[in-house]
Amino acid sequence: MSAPTNPSLSRGQNHLVIAPPAPSYASAILGRLAEQLQAEGSLVLVLAPPASLGEWSALLPALPSGTRAVVASGLRQATRSLKAAPGFNVIITPPLTAIALREKSVLDPSRIAAILAAWPETWEDAEQLTVVLQDVAREAVRGIITSDGGAIQGVVERHAWRPATSGDTGLPTMPAGPVRTVPVAWGRRIPALQELIERLDPSSLAIWTAGDSHHPEIRTAVAGAGIPVTISSGEIAPADHVLAFDPPTAADLARLLTAGNVTLLVPPGTEAWIARIAAPRTPLLLSATLDSADADLTRRRAAIDRAVRDAALWPGMLALAPLFERHDPASVAAALYGLWAADQRKQLTAAEGPEAGATVKIWVGAGKRDQIAVSDIVGMLTNEVRIDRGSIGKVDLRESFSLIEVPAAAAERIASAIGGRTLRGRRLTARVDRKGPA
Repeated sequence: MSAPTNPSLSRGQNHLVIAPPAPSYASAILGRLAEQLQAEGSLVLVLAPPASLGEWSALLPALPSGTRAVVASGLRQATRSLKAAPGFNVIITPPLTAIALREKSVLDPSRIAAILAAWPETWEDAEQLTVVLQDVAREAVRGIITSDGGAIQGVVERHAWRPATSGDTGLPTMPAGPVRTVPVAWGRRIPALQELIERLDPSSLAIWTAGDSHHPEIRTAVAGAGIPVTISSGEIAPADHVLAFDPPTAADLARLLTAGNVTLLVPPGTEAWIARIAAPRTPLLLSATLDSADADLTRRRAAIDRAVRDAALWPGMLALAPLFERHDPASVAAALYGLWAADQRKQLTAAEGPEAGATVKIWVGAGKRDQIAVSDIVGMLTNEVRIDRGSIGKVDLRESFSLIEVPAAAAERIASAIGGRTLRGRRLTARVDRKGPA
């Protein structure tokens, strides 16, 4: 089995690592970058996808002795860490938070000795790296870890300058399978194990991980399973069922399939990788996944259910028949759902009729005194309210409130979606500003 990627990173050398999109695979390169720290006050900055941010904490004990590291999800925590004395020398944070730190002059670019961009292809916008790096010294070491080198080729050419490349550089001609896939949040993987054992009802189980940082928690979770369970980040012995706790490499998946029936946990941000290496895929939904679905997803499922029961499906079946021959039906359905959901978002933000192009402002009852930055508001709108970034106009941050410019046709819906959410511990109120279009 493949161990987490172990690059040979010389001092001052940029590096590109190809690996599945899971923090476990970043352990070695993070350690190598931490070794670049020499000058007092120098800093390693890690830009990590927000969805998997909590997973990075498990990597910190393996950092070189004397390293002080922090995982900071928000601006306030990151600011406090950077100003601490003697201070942290490794900070792991989302790209938008890093941009906000730079805008507030909390993050001094001259302190950055090394920077790691973790799976920029999963970020909202890979060009966020350009904003962070624009004032960073050219001699600062750049590390990029990605699951799709082709997708970020432009980013590599601009920022990594002929990097040494290592990792899972080749993909199989054909995906391997069949497999079951279980969508689950990063922080819900351990609790999901017990329900999975109940659902799968295996006579024996082998659990594979990319690294060993979660092994103690996994042992505790499966202690009362009543069946033989082995846990390994190396070779897997044959078992009735094999569970991949982390997304495997293509080579690892091929080996897992020789050991038993394979089920893959699929946290946010890993879906595209799993689709590239595994087929056919049969999704398995846990009750925890269903219970956590928000009301919007529930409404969409109900609409699809009505269409299945009431609509004439034969025209669609005929149109999709060639796709069913090349892909499993679940993948085709998921792709169609993605297109449908994207079209709905466009309709929400598209102005219609004679008012096309008109904008209005939304008043939000939180501002500078609540320690809120423009990047916090934009991140909430794009990541939680699901508004296209291009539809968000000027964000005017005042002392006690904020004004956000949005398309007039979608203003009421956006204001309603903002109301009741929490940002930096502040429960938000929002309404359309009735002073007229901007």
